[in-house]
Amino acid sequence: MNNPAFSSFDLKALELHSLSQECHISIQIGLNGLSYCVKNDKEILGIESYEQPLSQVENVIKENDWLTKDYASSNISITTKKSTLIPSTIFSNENKKDLLRLNHRKIEELDILTDDVSIIDSHCIYGVSKAEQDIITTHLPKSTVKHFSSRYIPHLLSENKNFDGQKMVVNVSYNQINISIFDHSKFIYYNVFNYKNTHDCIYYILFACEQVELNPENMTLEFMGDISKDDEIFTLAYTYVRNVEFSQRRVSISQNIEKINPHNFYSLIHQHLCE
Repeated sequence: MNNPAFSSFDLKALELHSLSQECHISIQIGLNGLSYCVKNDKEILGIESYEQPLSQVENVIKENDWLTKDYASSNISITTKKSTLIPSTIFSNENKKDLLRLNHRKIEELDILTDDVSIIDSHCIYGVSKAEQDIITTHLPKSTVKHFSSRYIPHLLSENKNFDGQKMVVNVSYNQINISIFDHSKFIYYNVFNYKNTHDCIYYILFACEQVELNPENMTLEFMGDISKDDEIFTLAYTYVRNVEFSQRRVSISQNIEKINPHNFYSLIHQHLCE
């Protein structure tokens, strides 16, 4: 039941390292599963991903030795969709629940957390369930916790700071896509959508274009995450967008890890760069 969707480790290299002094772990946790990677200061030495409901994630952690070891550092990204970005000029910690309620319902039983996303002069407000809090507190208490967008957006801004044009970045994960839009290196849009099929994804891509008055013919559409060139979403995107490409990772991966595309696990692999 708890078999990983993907798992590959450079065990020989890991055996030569002191995990508690030389290695770092990045973890992503959400309603649809858990993924993590282990790295030293030079390269990724292990990647593993589980597509499991949150109710099974705790069992995954209990049964996984890599997740319970001590590392030099540990960071967690919460991928909950119940989040919102608020400009710092109107942000108020005392009113964070009311601000989150503007975009989301059924947040009464959630613990409301905030991150400072200074690079866009904003705060991320997000709701964490008791189940997620218990998992982190019990099994991963030494980790630094932030919302996915609080690390993801600063990294994308850094990568696109010299981009001369309009770009949409679509991060595809299990039943969810994150859409970010940049206009000549300026960050102008971010949203998250749940999807059931390819046509849902294309609809949300075009919907985002319409919201910011972006012409699909004139922009670059960049995919990352759980998608391949043979997937229908990539093929269908060419029907509406002229320039479609994949992200290229900036972090090295051990040659002894099973080969993955440069855009696969992109957000996870680069997560530590925005600590």
